[in-house]
Amino acid sequence: MNTKRLTDFIGRNGLKSTAYAAAQHLSDMRVDREYDRMMKERVPDWAELSRQRHKRFAYEPLISVIVPTYRPVEEHFRRMLRSLREQTYANYEILLGNGGGISDNSNAALSQAKGDHIALLDQDDILEPDALYHVVERINEGARLIYTDEDKYDTESGRYLRAFRKKDFDMELLLSNNYVCHFLTIQRELVEKAGGFRSEYDGAQDHDLIIRCAEHIDPGETAHIKRVLYHWRIHELSTAGDPAKKGYAHLAGKRAIEDHLARCHKRGEVIETEHRGFYRVEYEAAEDMSGFELHLARNLKSLSPDNSERMASYLAANDDVGAVSGRVIDRLGRIVYSGYGTDENGRKEALYHGMDHNMPGEFNIASLRQEVPVISPRCMMIRSSLSDCIDPDPFRMSENIRNRGYRIIMDPKMLYLKVR
Repeated sequence: MNTKRLTDFIGRNGLKSTAYAAAQHLSDMRVDREYDRMMKERVPDWAELSRQRHKRFAYEPLISVIVPTYRPVEEHFRRMLRSLREQTYANYEILLGNGGGISDNSNAALSQAKGDHIALLDQDDILEPDALYHVVERINEGARLIYTDEDKYDTESGRYLRAFRKKDFDMELLLSNNYVCHFLTIQRELVEKAGGFRSEYDGAQDHDLIIRCAEHIDPGETAHIKRVLYHWRIHELSTAGDPAKKGYAHLAGKRAIEDHLARCHKRGEVIETEHRGFYRVEYEAAEDMSGFELHLARNLKSLSPDNSERMASYLAANDDVGAVSGRVIDRLGRIVYSGYGTDENGRKEALYHGMDHNMPGEFNIASLRQEVPVISPRCMMIRSSLSDCIDPDPFRMSENIRNRGYRIIMDPKMLYLKVR
């Protein structure tokens, strides 16, 4: 955490929150060092790259790569272009937009695009050579909105900073932060249906566009490529390393979420969290709570008197959510329960178990409301219409809920204390 970010964080959140943010940063730095070493020791798989260059897909779409430009650093700009020339998938075009704001430049490039799919690339960032290849793989599987994992490259130090291993598509998380970000490819028809880029959201124009596109597709039409295929460059002229520089962007992101609520006829307030560029929606109180059931184990004590009302408000506003759960901590503030998921090997795991609940987690994700695969029947509010799904086995119960077509949400701000 650099001096500017530290000063900004203290001024907005106080010393206690800053101490936890600093502890998270120190943990992240250890991960950064190991990741940088791994990246610098890697050896390209030339045989695999050669195989990709000779691969023929059933559908080989033209990909229009849109690059809005503004006074690029020549060395960085040339490196970006070289990363495109090195792509193993060759059916693409590059369109540069300049002379206006970032959305105007992007729309100008979009108007000239000939491809059926639009890929977004910044003027000083770098693609892995197989980025477009993996995107086209997913297009052939029917995906219309595709994104990859990413990392950052610090030009000054020459170091790679830890990879952002993203979640599969999660609309709830998207309303907290633009975690999708880079490298993003969207079907052109979808971009046009959503209305393209909007200049009044410059700084958060991609976040705004993704939200609007997501309103027109099913989650099954999205694809998350679990590979770091995009390197986001940090340098003295960029804002990647200092979110405080982009106050206008954070306000634009807030308005983009507010617009989504209005389009979906949902009433709530969008609040920026202690972390810049991260948000939370607080929905208006539910007029009627009779359609929801609270299930809470006897050894759990609510740490907020309005947890039940806030859960009901959330369910009332989101009719595609079947159940919402809170987070359980022990007397030392460590997370006992925050939903369940699966690790990289497909094994079941308790999310964030043992972590201090004040810690935001990597990329602040642990502090955000999000969809989870499994919640416990001992700490949740569920729709009464789904009461027949309740089962002592959390995994079986959650599968029953999802099979009925509902999402399941974990809200880390709904805190409960395990008293025994």
